[in-house]
Amino acid sequence: MPRILFPDLRAFVHDALRSAGVPEHVASVEADITAEVDLCGVHSHGVRMLPATIANLQEGVTNGDPSLDAIQSTPAAILLEGNHGIGRYVSATAMDRACDLAEQSGVGLVLLRNAAHWGRSYSYARRAAMKGFVGLAFTNTITLFPAWGASEKTLGNNPMGIGIPHGEDPVVIDMAMMQSYVGRIRERAQTGEPIPSNWALDANGKPTEDASAAIDAMRFLPMGGHKGSSLAFVIELLTAGLAGGLLCNEMGADGKPTDSGGASSKCFIAFKPFGEWLPERVHTLKSHLESAPRFEEQGDLLWPGQRSSRDRKRQLEEGIDLPNALVDVVNTLATERGLNVTWIEE
Repeated sequence: MPRILFPDLRAFVHDALRSAGVPEHVASVEADITAEVDLCGVHSHGVRMLPATIANLQEGVTNGDPSLDAIQSTPAAILLEGNHGIGRYVSATAMDRACDLAEQSGVGLVLLRNAAHWGRSYSYARRAAMKGFVGLAFTNTITLFPAWGASEKTLGNNPMGIGIPHGEDPVVIDMAMMQSYVGRIRERAQTGEPIPSNWALDANGKPTEDASAAIDAMRFLPMGGHKGSSLAFVIELLTAGLAGGLLCNEMGADGKPTDSGGASSKCFIAFKPFGEWLPERVHTLKSHLESAPRFEEQGDLLWPGQRSSRDRKRQLEEGIDLPNALVDVVNTLATERGLNVTWIEE
């Protein structure tokens, strides 16, 4: 696959956003987070989303220069109005605010409503962990899958992230409530690869291995059956419920914007670890996991976030491997906006 250095991909994302009128302080944060997602090898939530972000900016659906207005606050918690702000910037700012509150009070909670798609929950959980805080991040989305027992899509994918500090290799959980995320299924539809039959339903409500049929129907299945369904329901209340924002079934209805356009709600929690023992405890648990006997049929034995950490280190040195479909996305956007993009010459 073609490769690009992280600073060059970041510069391209930054320049593309600036060309769409996004101010420097916002474009800088957006570019950092967007390019880092591809750096970690998760191409569904990185630069692939840039054309849609720019389209939403140009159509006025997403606000590229949002003010984050405090609606209510207490010494350790704050509710912010996102003003349909571009998602990565407002989410990073909100998590930073949560960390600031945690520095003062031991724990900080920031609720954010009316914000656009944030990309990947990993980015914000890791952001808190790299500052030395345990970080939790939640968001709601448009309806994407049938609640357990329902025949029509009822709940959102509602991703969550949890970050535990451990130097340059924090433990980070990044998961959503569906068996797989839409971006991965869309990638398989583009390449013609099948999907497992427990990922999605077709237009007739039947399990399907056809990724294109799954995308056409947009009726995906929750992970863990009723467990994923219950988590999605609760996260809906931790975000839109607490923030007074739009619920999953309200986004996009009656002319309202969707989560991509700036209608989702998010919850960020940071807390400061007690004592000095957490790093040693993390190290011991990692070592315990790494020494366990392997069961090869289940794939690699990894602690949460290890694959992203490993890919991040490798691709910082070697360059980011971008699938050909993403190379086309970057080159097309560069041509449309008159931008330069620098690929690694083999």
